[in-house]
Amino acid sequence: MEGPFAARFIRNIDANRTVKDALTAAVGASRPRFRVSVTDLVNPAQSYYRWKRPDVRPSLDRLQVMMAGTGFHDIFGKIVSTEEFVEQTLELDGIVGKVDIYEDVPVELKTTGSIPADIYEGRNSYFEQLGMYCALAGNPEGRLFVYRRETEWRASELVVYSAQFLDVAAVGVEMRRRRDVFQDALDREDPSALPRCEWMERGCDYSHVCECASAPKGPRLVPREGVVITPRDNLAAELKERLASARRTGSGLRLNDLVFPRKTILRRERTDEEGVDARARMAQMEQLGFRRALGSAMRYGSPGQFRIIPVRLGSIDDRVQMYQDVPTILRAPRVRDMVDRSDLTRLFPHYFDRIAFESALAGSRRGRVVLYYEAIPGDKFMVYDVIFNDVEAIAREAARRLGLLESGAPHVDLPPCPAWMAKYCSFAPGCGCAAPARPPSRQASWSLSD
Repeated sequence: MEGPFAARFIRNIDANRTVKDALTAAVGASRPRFRVSVTDLVNPAQSYYRWKRPDVRPSLDRLQVMMAGTGFHDIFGKIVSTEEFVEQTLELDGIVGKVDIYEDVPVELKTTGSIPADIYEGRNSYFEQLGMYCALAGNPEGRLFVYRRETEWRASELVVYSAQFLDVAAVGVEMRRRRDVFQDALDREDPSALPRCEWMERGCDYSHVCECASAPKGPRLVPREGVVITPRDNLAAELKERLASARRTGSGLRLNDLVFPRKTILRRERTDEEGVDARARMAQMEQLGFRRALGSAMRYGSPGQFRIIPVRLGSIDDRVQMYQDVPTILRAPRVRDMVDRSDLTRLFPHYFDRIAFESALAGSRRGRVVLYYEAIPGDKFMVYDVIFNDVEAIAREAARRLGLLESGAPHVDLPPCPAWMAKYCSFAPGCGCAAPARPPSRQASWSLSD
């Protein structure tokens, strides 16, 4: 049974505006704040308005960058370190900081669109934040990992710096001073004593309400002569090698293996490392991490609306996410224009195969596909309710594919991936999925995990 599978069982696809508006609002919801953090002290003026003006919400474009960084942090930390050392909380005199990794020295991971030649001058706030973590830890040495995000015209990159802070005691003194000024501003609801922040002329979300234009620049927490910065190319190479060798954990089959069964068979058979490199792995991590962070933001902003249910099919033991009791998947295609409803199953057949299998195993005739168009500025969400007319037949196809996977059938006996994906797949052309036709021109870069 080849070609788009789920499309033949779809009765109709409806754009759900009510759910779209609810999820858009949920992503921008502010979380309550209780303690002064290291992040607050890097740019106290901006943090003041985060505390006092939760009604001012960052744009979806800015939130997207923030979530991409958060998600990448989560996956990166788990690959290069362990639970014992990832996201360690440090506290001192009412100031709290969460270090990305803390084994022998505090490590701060940053994601950015570019890496300046003069890293201190171009990203001074990185060293202020790392310096405060070192002061909280009582350790003069820290490390900075800087990940440059992948773009259409530039590959991702990872660079590492060691930073030796020559007077962490002085850093601690300035931290306490900033804490007191910041806390006083919160108590009096008057930010006039706060210094101008670095975001004043860089598109700050609070520029229309802040007082930075008339505020003086404050002293640098870590002056240039107070830190010795050393590039660590050897450590960066070690990290890239570790990322490249990282493997999918768990040997059991999952629902996504039913969507890409041919790739699953080929992955089992592969014994070499061809086609795997650190830059490609980091780009995959960034995309997966962003989607996880976006999903987390939606769940946080929609209390009581999301839940997870277990589903089983033979040896598959997986979970399905429900939003308002409807099986729901979130995907973030990197196309530049929103796809017309009539083209959805042709361009994204894998999305609809996945929601078809999830809906069938959850016993629901309705599924929901949430699309977040990350390459489109402004309005990014589309939500589609998908009505299936024969979930029993879908469940039978799921069982058939599982049987072939469990029996170790030749990959050519299993349904292929969408033909255009071969351009981005390390198994091509041997997989046999590619067709003579060119992939849709609207496609940008893709991951088969989508």
